[in-house]
Amino acid sequence: MIPGKSFYVNPQKIEDTYFTLDSNESNHIINVLRLNIGDKIFLLDGIGNGYVSVIGRLFQNEVHGRIERKYNHYGENKSHINLVPAIIKRGRFENLIEKAVELGVREIHPLILDHCQKKTINIDRCKKIIISSAKQCRRSFFPVIKEPISLENFLKNSSNYCLVGIQSSRNSLKEFMNSTMGIVELIIGPEGDFSKKEYDLLKINKVRTFNLGKRRLRSETASLASLSILNSYME
Repeated sequence: MIPGKSFYVNPQKIEDTYFTLDSNESNHIINVLRLNIGDKIFLLDGIGNGYVSVIGRLFQNEVHGRIERKYNHYGENKSHINLVPAIIKRGRFENLIEKAVELGVREIHPLILDHCQKKTINIDRCKKIIISSAKQCRRSFFPVIKEPISLENFLKNSSNYCLVGIQSSRNSLKEFMNSTMGIVELIIGPEGDFSKKEYDLLKINKVRTFNLGKRRLRSETASLASLSILNSYME
């Protein structure tokens, strides 16, 4: 049985069947949750493994213990979906990241597009949101967020299967789906739409287009709706 509480363990702090937690996680266990020696906890190492573990020793800033069982790829989809969203306002972008983690994305590649109102993100803050969301939904792999990049540079460096949400497209997303697909790059533009230059880039690079129906969706809504559809076909 998986214990109710999940914590991050640095994989470098695991030796054989023993672990040591960092000061932040240890403080939460000792001073907030007030767990004790013998209590079971669930550890996530961020690189694809989960561990049922038992607290063995409590110090002021460190929790030590023993691993009872290891789970490979715990909480992970078989599919590999990378989200490539336009940068939007901070609060909405951070909410998108949190929910995208819950929906199983592996990487997030923020795009700097011509019609983006914002051109930068706080990478460190985004990483903290990713870890918090991954722990909450019990994902053993913590998604990677990349530095913002232009559409041109992203397409130049990507060799994966690319899809882009375009309201004028005549294709539905499910038309492109099958269970044998490899890595999928899901591109979602800003609410101001792609510029003509960006549309030309998408066409030149033969990126497949899809729409999500007649309603005009916010960028974060379009991202999450698309991820949900992809998951249903690629699980």
